[in-house]
Formats: sequence, structure tokens, C-alpha cells
Amino acid sequence: MADKRITEPFLLKLKAVIDADPSLTAAGLSVKAGLGNSAIRAWFAGTNQSPRIESARRVCEALGTTLEEFLSDAQTEEEQQIVRLVSQLPEDLRRQLLGYGEALVATSHTGSPKSGEGDQ
Repeated sequence: MADKRITEPFLLKLKAVIDADPSLTAAGLSVKAGLGNSAIRAWFAGTNQSPRIESARRVCEALGTTLEEFLSDAQTEEEQQIVRLVSQLPEDLRRQLLGYGEALVATSHTGSPKSGEGDQ
């Protein structure tokens, strides 16, 4: 695969996934995603614009993941599950969850006594 200066995060991650799996090719993944067989190679070569969101979603689906999971930096299974769940929420519930998460972080940093401290 021609190694042009790829800077797009999606393409960087996609290239790493393809390079890490000897059974996976850009052409095969393109076809599995319902794209032209040279679509991904064209993205890597820079002959096409960056992929459209819908095309990126189709590639991710062909890889068995979602775009949100694919682009996340989630490392653990719990982190991946959180990303998966959040991606399924409607926007209003995402905002509520964000507020709840911020409150959890704020209360965890308030210096509340640790177990065993202040029990005297």
C-alpha cells in the first residue's frame, strides 16, 4: 500500500488495522463495506477526499464496530462499552449523561474522607 502522508485520524487508524491483519486488505474491506474495490486505496493514496461519514460508518460496520468505537481511545472493555452505550443515546440523554459524569468527577475530587478516615 502506498504510504503517503496520512494525517486523517480515521485513515491512520484504518491503515494500522489493515496492516496488523494479514487476512485483511483494503480492496476486500472496501467491497465488504459496499464501496468500490479501490475506495480505501484511493483514500490512502490521497487521490480521493477524506471519506464521508457514511462511508466511514460502512467501513466500521464491515469491521464489526461503530465509528464512535473505532475512533475512540477506549482501551479497556469497560471503556469500549461506555463508548458503545453513549453512541446509542439520543442527544438530549447524552447531555444529561455528560452532566452526571461531570458531577461524579467533581465529587470524587472534593477531598471526601477515605474509608477509615474520620471515623474516630
